Amino acid sequence: MKWKLLALDLDGTTLNSSEQISDTNISAIQRASQAGIRVIVTTGRSYTSASRFIHRLGTTDPTITYNGALIRNGTSVLRSLTLEGTIVRDTLTLLKELGQSPVVYSVDDKRYVDEPEKLIPGFFEFSKGSGIENIQVADLMSQCWEHVIRVSVFTDETTTQKLDEELGRRLVGSIKTAQTYFSDWNFWIFEVLNPECSKPKALQYLCDLYGFDREEVIAVGDNRNDVEMLDWAGMGVAMRNSLPDVLRHADYVTTRDNNEHGVAEVIDRFILSG
Repeated sequence: MKWKLLALDLDGTTLNSSEQISDTNISAIQRASQAGIRVIVTTGRSYTSASRFIHRLGTTDPTITYNGALIRNGTSVLRSLTLEGTIVRDTLTLLKELGQSPVVYSVDDKRYVDEPEKLIPGFFEFSKGSGIENIQVADLMSQCWEHVIRVSVFTDETTTQKLDEELGRRLVGSIKTAQTYFSDWNFWIFEVLNPECSKPKALQYLCDLYGFDREEVIAVGDNRNDVEMLDWAGMGVAMRNSLPDVLRHADYVTTRDNNEHGVAEVIDRFILSG
């Protein structure tokens, strides 16, 4: 079998618009796993937020979360990439100067905020059921930050692009940024991560662990934070419901979207057809 690893994004890909994994997708994923394929959930979510979906899939393979910052195999942490305290402070300073209300995520899956009244309403809807604790502090800038895995801003697309340009220019080489659109809540997340973070780098780590080549990987996604992964994989698959600027990076675009079991289409067509 040519393919040895299947990397699956969650939101907009494996999950439907109701934040559920269809029985059709679960059956296909389990059949792929039984056929010897490593099935790796590769998401921007935290592990806590993703865990209920991971358990539903019933696979025992490692999971990539926080856009590549954390790789876990059950309770074991295989790799964790955090931000240096000085970089967190510089990031918060710049975001505050730019009029933003950032959210700080720690490696133990806690969220810290200091201006909840300035966060967009969609943030609180998005947070429901995630299992992540929101902690309000008086001032993010007054904290001594250690073990921070990311700093996020919940905003619109125009602001996201401006933040990417500004922080990329002023903190060049010190951070990695990611942009993700959540259509169900109609907002964008701008993320600041360790400069070594990315979905493909995390996948390469696992490929090295298993002795796989990237040409033996199928990666499936739909969003801007999936683009590098689609470009890197032996086959990059974009869901039919992908953002328009993501589609051009795909080797294959599904005929079915995330509400029509598009992941099962990929598995049946490319992995189990032989």
